[in-house]
Amino acid sequence: MHMVIKSIERFERVFVYLSAIFMGLLSVMVFYEVIARYVFDSPTIWANELSTYLLQFIVFFSMGYLVIKDEHLKVTFFLDKVKGRASKALKIFNHLLIIPYASILLIYGLNVTKTTFERDATSPTLLAVPLWIPNSFIFLGGALLILGCICAILKIIFEQPAEETEEGGKIYD
Repeated sequence: MHMVIKSIERFERVFVYLSAIFMGLLSVMVFYEVIARYVFDSPTIWANELSTYLLQFIVFFSMGYLVIKDEHLKVTFFLDKVKGRASKALKIFNHLLIIPYASILLIYGLNVTKTTFERDATSPTLLAVPLWIPNSFIFLGGALLILGCICAILKIIFEQPAEETEEGGKIYD
């Protein structure tokens, strides 16, 4: 089981690294757009649209890995009070609650992607990006989130939780 968990983590990590690269690219694009628009009074026709697509990729493709590493946003006031088996059960239950949401992303994202592909829909800009590409980020992100939840549940069941350092950080393999 350890091999399955590690394989899923490696697979999801690829998308996080790609998201990090895109985040750097996004920063450069926005910086360039600001300079072009406000310094040279010559805005681009592509920066706003592409930065939106990059941001979509970053958000949807990093969710699963954040769940695996237990670094996603969460409210823990109740979870912090529960210890032992009850804590494990509650963590598993929390991950199981994410799966229906991720399934909606998967199913409806797939439907939207399929529809935009069949209609050959493109963005209403000069770039005319085929909309099935950014729309596919939704269902792929949903699939990665489901995979991340499954991996997180397996980690809770079969592995020891991450060790806490004295500074409050977590140590991962």
